[in-house]
Amino acid sequence: MQQPILFHVFASEYLSICKKSDAYKKSLQNAVNHLLRFSDNREIPIFTNMNEQVMEDFVYYLQRQNLMVSTVKNNINRIKYLLRKAHRSGYETDRTIEDFPVPDEESNAIFLTMREVYKIHRYANLTDREIEIKDYFIIGCLTALRFSDYSRLKPKNFVRNKIVIKTKKTNTPVQVPMHPVVKEIVQKYNKELPPPPSVQHFNRQIKKICKKIGFKRKVLFERQVGQIQVSRLIPKYQFISSHTARRTAATNMYLAGIMPFRIMLVTGHKTEKAFFRYIRITREENVKVLARHRFFTCRK
Repeated sequence: MQQPILFHVFASEYLSICKKSDAYKKSLQNAVNHLLRFSDNREIPIFTNMNEQVMEDFVYYLQRQNLMVSTVKNNINRIKYLLRKAHRSGYETDRTIEDFPVPDEESNAIFLTMREVYKIHRYANLTDREIEIKDYFIIGCLTALRFSDYSRLKPKNFVRNKIVIKTKKTNTPVQVPMHPVVKEIVQKYNKELPPPPSVQHFNRQIKKICKKIGFKRKVLFERQVGQIQVSRLIPKYQFISSHTARRTAATNMYLAGIMPFRIMLVTGHKTEKAFFRYIRITREENVKVLARHRFFTCRK
């Protein structure tokens, strides 16, 4: 094992040969820059064998920069990634850092009930292009596919009442039964779905569509910014995006009583812990699911 070296020196060497995308390398460099400023602030150099106390101090430093919890989390995960690379390159590192808890917060992401999904599907007072975007959104709400997948469905993906596709993000083949509403949409276009918009345009338009439909009820938005909890009420339509469709499908499948492991075969979640953090159910909704289980209904 080689002696530890200055962390930013190793990071610079690694980034010079890293084959990751430019966007990912930029995110790694941003994390290193934060750590460098933290090091300068403490006037103590940071080496690859940094310990848990250094990481705790670094988290506190990031929080004092008024960064959102998700940003702090991403920076810590990037530093941990680089430390793993340093270890594999033969440099001395503190392996206990792997178990360092990454700060997190409950997501404000929402899901739509099946009644709301049908409300969107039936709404007709839209332009032709808005109807096309709405149809794509409904397909996502009833398949749990990502936008990168439900936006590129072709006739070859519709096979005997199911959708068969290899996911773009993980290159995993998945099969999803076609809900009657999905069949209706697919048949309307004779399996040739209209050209999809960019995800940025899609997200802007689906918010406008849902506002027009009437999703204006205020929803509590809470976010940790630095060490301050920010709370405010925001109209529900502002929370709706391309990813809401996938979360909606997964949550409603679960509420309908489908076993988590079966849903996970579609969503691609590797652990139930990750899956249950992803879906959105209230305690009241959970009680309804439990009440339908045979444990609570069987008399013998």
